[in-house]
Amino acid sequence: MLIFTGVALVLIVFYDFLRTTISLSGTGFISRAIADGLWRLGSKSTLVLEQTVGLSIRGLLGPVILLTVAGTWVLLHLCGYVLILRGGLSLVQTDTGDPATWVQTVAFAGSTLSTLGASTVQVTGGWWDILSMVAAMNGMILLTLAVSFILNILQTTNSARTFACRFHAVKAGAPDGHVSKHLEGLGSDLTTVVVMLTASPLPRFFVPSDPTMDFPRALIEICDLVENGTLVDTSEVVAAIRLLGRHLGTLSDHNEIAAARKWALRHTIPRFNKDDI
Repeated sequence: MLIFTGVALVLIVFYDFLRTTISLSGTGFISRAIADGLWRLGSKSTLVLEQTVGLSIRGLLGPVILLTVAGTWVLLHLCGYVLILRGGLSLVQTDTGDPATWVQTVAFAGSTLSTLGASTVQVTGGWWDILSMVAAMNGMILLTLAVSFILNILQTTNSARTFACRFHAVKAGAPDGHVSKHLEGLGSDLTTVVVMLTASPLPRFFVPSDPTMDFPRALIEICDLVENGTLVDTSEVVAAIRLLGRHLGTLSDHNEIAAARKWALRHTIPRFNKDDI
């Protein structure tokens, strides 16, 4: 029973890990549940802290959510392999030959997943040797892709913030009646950011302290420009907004612009300080 449970846990978590890191089509259900839950809790806590004691934790939300998701992958893999190893006489103590304890099993599974291989116990042979090899390969893939995934998330976040800064600068400097013409030059940049977000939407949880770099906030302003007719439907900027609404909006939203606006609102934390623009 322990072996079956452990195998099922490893397979489910590994699928969620691959779905999130390399599928380029969103996040797995475990990662999404953790990220959304922490976002709801963190955004509410941010508002309470800012209004009561003036302490802002906006900048911590993204890193905490990202590290929690990555840590959950590692922890659940570890739990799965521990259950498998405890399902039979898989490990014995090197010096006495006695069966390994739970603590020693956890230490062996952890060292194997981390590819360190240092442990005071050894496998009893046979299929357990193959299992330890599979665990080592699993750990190498897990750690390598997790690091690459985190770096990609940070790159997407920087790209989104750069676009938000350019949008606010162009909008502020454009003469009255010529906003549409000046914003059209940002179409390719917005499309790039949207495509990166559809591949992995986790950068949505990174909230900058400076509202000028807030991508969801910029997105709301663009949607307002579309709805009031300032931006024409044929522009590349509007096409990028529709792409975001189509892929990241809820299924109940038939209006892609409205869906994009709702997505941005869900990932915007109201600001009450004097630096708000």
